[in-house]
Amino acid sequence: MLPQPRSVVPGTGSFRLTPELAVDAPPGWAAILRRLLGPGTGLDLPAAADGRLRLVADAALAPEAYTLTVSEDGIVITAADHAGVNWATQTLRQLLPPSVLRPAPSGDPLVLDAVEITDAPAYAWRGMHLDVARHFMPLAQVFRVVDLVALHKHNVLHLHLTDDQGWRFESLRYPRLQEVASWRTETRRPYDTEGDGTPHGGFYTQAQLRSLVRYAADRGVTVVPELEFPGHVSGVLAAYPELGNAPGRAHATATTFGVFPEVLNLNDAAMQVVLDLYEELLDIFPSRYVHVGGDECPRDEWLASPAAAQLARQRGLAGPVELQRWFTEQLRGWLTERGRVLVGWDEISDEGPVPGSVVMAWRDARYGREAVAAGLPVVMAPMSHLYFDWYSSTDEAEPYAIGGLSTVEHIYSYDPLEGIPAAGHPLVLGTQCQLWTEYVPDSRRAEYLLFPRACAHAEVAWSDPAGRSWAEFEPRLAEHLGRLDALGIDYRPLAGPQPWQQGGTGPLRRPDAHR
Repeated sequence: MLPQPRSVVPGTGSFRLTPELAVDAPPGWAAILRRLLGPGTGLDLPAAADGRLRLVADAALAPEAYTLTVSEDGIVITAADHAGVNWATQTLRQLLPPSVLRPAPSGDPLVLDAVEITDAPAYAWRGMHLDVARHFMPLAQVFRVVDLVALHKHNVLHLHLTDDQGWRFESLRYPRLQEVASWRTETRRPYDTEGDGTPHGGFYTQAQLRSLVRYAADRGVTVVPELEFPGHVSGVLAAYPELGNAPGRAHATATTFGVFPEVLNLNDAAMQVVLDLYEELLDIFPSRYVHVGGDECPRDEWLASPAAAQLARQRGLAGPVELQRWFTEQLRGWLTERGRVLVGWDEISDEGPVPGSVVMAWRDARYGREAVAAGLPVVMAPMSHLYFDWYSSTDEAEPYAIGGLSTVEHIYSYDPLEGIPAAGHPLVLGTQCQLWTEYVPDSRRAEYLLFPRACAHAEVAWSDPAGRSWAEFEPRLAEHLGRLDALGIDYRPLAGPQPWQQGGTGPLRRPDAHR
């Protein structure tokens, strides 16, 4: 099983799932079983007071915890909440043949060996980040990602909806964002001699996103949205140039990648646009946590702008360099008034901790340690281990990626609590892996970069770290890949890329600078 449960005690005998199998459970919990177990097994799982698949509520269990007992008499799942039932059902699916993960049955025998499993997560935040801004991912593929997130007991899908290269969130108040900012004329990577000449874009309607949020919640997954401000706004300025620091200047949705000097003008009119957009966002996403970006925001434009200097003085700031912190504090207060919590990349603390915020440590784990020392909750997401746009190996056949190196074994070695005193452990909400998509043009490439690395991270985020070893994990991971085969996931084999996954000698060739 993957991630590894807390305790697995084999029993005696087995239990066969037959077409007559009925469920004794509260209706909402029974719906979870039918949703996850029914399609791949072909079982109807009708309700019955004497059903041999029983779901029992136990308020004494911790959130998301569960027990799963299989005996010759049937199956009993005990949980305290909806999430625990979801995770127990995912474990139950893994005890059955891999074919049950498909959307229709394959006719394999449905026999379970007797076992008693006790399980609970190590961390409350077990996240997977998906950048749909640099390359748009069709909605159907995002639903598929949700299924994979849930299968691995990740419980957060962090959706990076906006960036220089594309705006993916439909705004009813500011329609030029989807009309102008949602697409670019072409794409050019750093080592390309020219752009590809092909327009790229897309966006999600609010109705589509509502459906995604509901679909994820039904599977125990919270979608945490991110609108990126005050940097990474080339697309926004292409649509509404008056929001920039040089309103007469023409802007375009970015066709290349990197950190651009253009940032938001933080006057009252621009702030109102930002708050209007977040108001629309909150209407779609009920998540307690809302990500506001805050990374890679150059101060050059503000420092060169007399208007920004005057604005800083009006707001009682020492100078334009403090505008981003002011902006973060304004959003923090606005979100707090609405019962939400601001999450930002670790740069939000560069001018000192922002009380009431959550720091997502990405540049280095030390930023997470510093946040904990300042009394702030953190999500550990350091690029040293958890940036999955990095190369999977040193193999020259690996397709063009952003650089770096993060192997499955390296990811599995990660400890989110390393260097954090025991007194600070409660402030570590959890950990998150990231897939940025500058070099990920389609879902096949996304699956190649995510898996099996996300499998390793799933165990880091869920399982007890005591006694963890690569020697024990690797064969269990190899067996788990059979489940990804059953689902048709285009993962990277442990031995290296398939011939059709390699960079070859064309545009996906690994650049000389990366060899």
